[in-house]
Order: sequence, then C-alpha cells, then structure tokens
Amino acid sequence: MAANSHVERILIVGGGFSGLASATQLSQAGFPVTLLETSKLGHAASTENQGWLYSGASFAQIDNELATRCHKSLLQTVQFCPECLEPEMAPMIFGSMNDSDRQKWTSAWDAANLPYRELTEGEASWNMPQVDRKKISWLLRLPDRSFRPHVLLDALSVAARAAGVEIRSGTFVSKLLTDKKQVYGVELGTGEELRGQLVILAVGAASRKSFYPLFENVAGEQPDYELVYVKSHLLAIEPVLSLDPFHLVDQEGFNHVPHESGSVFGSERWKVVQEPKDTTVNPEEIRIIEERVKRLLPGAFENAQQRKEWAGITVQALHPEEINPTHVFRPTIIDHATQPKRFENVISIFPGRATLWADLAENVGDFVSEKVKRSSSKTATPPWMFT
Repeated sequence: MAANSHVERILIVGGGFSGLASATQLSQAGFPVTLLETSKLGHAASTENQGWLYSGASFAQIDNELATRCHKSLLQTVQFCPECLEPEMAPMIFGSMNDSDRQKWTSAWDAANLPYRELTEGEASWNMPQVDRKKISWLLRLPDRSFRPHVLLDALSVAARAAGVEIRSGTFVSKLLTDKKQVYGVELGTGEELRGQLVILAVGAASRKSFYPLFENVAGEQPDYELVYVKSHLLAIEPVLSLDPFHLVDQEGFNHVPHESGSVFGSERWKVVQEPKDTTVNPEEIRIIEERVKRLLPGAFENAQQRKEWAGITVQALHPEEINPTHVFRPTIIDHATQPKRFENVISIFPGRATLWADLAENVGDFVSEKVKRSSSKTATPPWMFT
C-alpha cells in the first residue's frame, strides 16, 4: 500500500460475507481497502446460521422486489462458488397443508420471476421416504439450496486478497478516531492508529456494544433506523433424514435444511430480544419444532444418533415502525451523518439475510463512490457479477 494511500483508504471492520464482499467491490473500484477482523474471518452469525441459501420465495408475497434481488444474489453465489452448495442435496421443496394458498404463492413467485416446478411423485418417494405425504396438499420445487457457509467464506477471502484488499484478522478495533464529529480512522487494541477517509462497520450484533456512541439517542430526534436483536431456534438431528430441503409456508415457516452431517430444522418464529448474547434456548420453541418434525416425519427421533438444539441471534436495522419484524429483513446501509449523533465518514451495513451479501456489496460500492464524490476507476469486475 502506497505511503499516502491512507488519505483515500477505506477501513472495513468485520470479516463476514458482507465485509469481505464489500471490500472486494471497493478495491476493484479503485479504492485502497483494509479489512479488520477481531477474531477469525466469519466469526459472526452469517457463517454459523442454518445454511439456507434463500431465493426470496419465502417472502415474495410480502416484498416482491426484494425477492427478485434475493434470487439474483443466490444465482451470483452459485456462479461464484458452486462448491459451497451441499453435495447431492437438491433445490428446496415448498409445500403446504392447505390447498387454498397455492395460487397466492405461485402468483407472487411469477411476479418476482422465480422459477418453480411441480414435484413428481417419484422424486418425493425417492428423496423424502420418511415424509407423510398424506399431510401435504401441494409440493413445488424452487431454487433455494442448502449450502456450506465456511466454503463460501473461504472463496470470498481469496477473492478479496486477489483484488488487493489488505486483510488483518485477529485485530481488535478498540474505538473510532474522531475530531469532533469527524471520523478519520480507528484505534486498535495495541494502540496502533489506522487512518482512512471512510470507516465501514460490518460487525452485526456487535454494532451497538462496540460502537455505542453512533447509536445513542438524542432527545427530540427520531433515528431512521433502530438496531433490533432477533432470536431464532434450531434443532439438528444426525444422521440426515432427507436429501431434500423443504419449507412449509402455512406452518410458521417450518423448514428443513439438510447437510452432510445431519438435518437442521427451524421456523420463522422470530423473537425480539434485548441482548445480543441472549442465546438461551427456550424449551417451548424447541418443543414446537419437535412436534412439527414428528407430525411430518414419523419416527424421526427413533433413529437419531445425536441431536442438538440452539438459539441464534442476528441484528437487523429496522425503521421504528417495523420494530416488530416480519421475516422480511432488508439489506441496509446506515449513514451516521444523517443519524441523531451526526458522525461523518462512517457507515454501518447489514445484509438482512446472509444470501443478500452480493446485493449489499454492490449497493455499498455505489453508495461509497457517491459519498466521497469520486467516479469509479474500476480495474475489474467482482467475480460474482454476471458478465
């Protein structure tokens, strides 16, 4: 990195999907970029989730435009890193126990240009022998996939380094460097100061705790966004019960995502909590998932060699009127210059869902170029972009 490059350098804090992809996007637009990660790359929630690569089908009725964007991000992910898909696992089956809702869903998928097809009887019998088909009214196959987050993360880190991004893992950022309300860099835990023209925070649930001054309330002012911690529960069984991921749209989003090591079951019963470390398992939530597994997959637990239950936390940036969230979480860029505390030269980014990393990175590239009033000197196209 050139001696005077700190004048234009972009500092990105956080080495998950969003941080790495945004770093690559900006570096290939001509910016010098340094990425800082406190622990190992991908330590945050994106790489510890259920491993569901969304097409947008599950929320197409609520936000059709976002579903289209999500499907594009899925296609970009598969084009960029096909090896991140779970081997031998098919695209996801969507279904319902209620025949009357099929038309609503297919109309939404048509509007979002999401491909779907009928599931043949032979497919269901071969890949889902345990499923009690009498309880299912209709089945359609959509593009959602089960994937291996760590494989995608490795590919993104390789792409970032190839693009010229300086990556410093095991680097704790202790605070922002400020002059009044102008952010001009970060201070590391070692006392080292790194300067740059813009700091991008991609730290997820650590945002409020680690950089609290940015999110402090000011009397009489309403922020554009509130950070909301959302908990979901998961139940895993080994060995895997079915090669097909599936999602029941009429059962609070009850779903199954298969991996080589076993089956992971979840739902869209999101709960807002106050603390980002509140991963205490609620037995009632696990009971609800377990009962749905037993109803759909009789005998599932009889042959289980191992089971695991846990709760995960994600942070979402929501408008105040959305504080009781649905399952539609949107990619968000918060410019702190427009928030109540008015800090310049620092933004926070949130993907909404991990699948939307490519969509968010593209938006970050456009946002940063506009914010620093610089036309792109693009040297290359990110490898996940369609050519």
